[in-house]
Amino acid sequence: MDELFIGYLLDALDEPSQRQVEIYLAQHPEARKRLDLLEQALAPLAADQESAVPSPRLVELTLARVAEQICAKKEDGLQDLPQAPPVSRSSVPGGRSWWRRADILVAASVMITIVGVGLIILERMRAPSSDATTVACKNNLMEYYFALQHYRQQHRQFPDVTREAPRDVAGMVIPILAEAGVLKEGTSIRCPGIGEPAMCQLPLESLRTMNEEDFDKYAPSLSMCYAYSLGYRDGFGVYHAPGDPPHVSWSQMPLMADRPPAEGILTNSINHGAAGQNVLFADGHVRFLTSRVFGAGDDIYINRDGKVGAGLDVGDIVLGYSSARP
Repeated sequence: MDELFIGYLLDALDEPSQRQVEIYLAQHPEARKRLDLLEQALAPLAADQESAVPSPRLVELTLARVAEQICAKKEDGLQDLPQAPPVSRSSVPGGRSWWRRADILVAASVMITIVGVGLIILERMRAPSSDATTVACKNNLMEYYFALQHYRQQHRQFPDVTREAPRDVAGMVIPILAEAGVLKEGTSIRCPGIGEPAMCQLPLESLRTMNEEDFDKYAPSLSMCYAYSLGYRDGFGVYHAPGDPPHVSWSQMPLMADRPPAEGILTNSINHGAAGQNVLFADGHVRFLTSRVFGAGDDIYINRDGKVGAGLDVGDIVLGYSSARP
């Protein structure tokens, strides 16, 4: 996320990317500390906003000096060029610091690296091991599997978020399960690899009656750190919810997973340091995949058109982040 954070601080992101960073910061308050450290590291750049004005005879004087030294070398043989004199603060027009943009960029890069390494070391000193959080995340996904199976036994299918239109976002799966009474109390929507447990606080009926503006604010946090299947559309354009048709091998059908990074970034989930993602399959097993590409080259976070939306056929699986629509 550092590249996005730096772009955010420098106001260099396009509007969708800027919104994704703001959503991420809202969902992960602990990331604000990282942003503050990066902002401090970039602060020296403000000292060099104005470009120095060169002497009007700089080129002429430089060429003359070079010619002078070439002639001196021819006369004296292998005479070395004299060392460049040190630049003093007083020799810079306007009394500005001798630090230039290149120097500040190098210093900022070194500072960012040191800050980053320091944060990683501190996090590892006080946080559970990555293996422990991966297992905890798997166990958390298994709680969702039990809820999904109970829901399917009641309704003969997995939750279909399109039935909640115009509130048809992937994250609605959580309040749907809670409303059905199948989701175990205390099941976290925050991956253990990210932070302390958190639960969706909004009941389904409140979301259904909420105005569009408010719903758009809450949508990214409904399933927070997890993604849910957006189903697929067949060759006739007919939408099929997750698990339909049943003849597809459920051991090869992802149903939920750690949420993807911001849209347009083709890396692993950030839940586990971008090392991979836990994926819950429809038959109930959870597998940690070190790549978001599964099976016959299928990216589990986008369809074959490269979009976050319903798959283009039964084999095109797409797991959408909380506010994604089929």
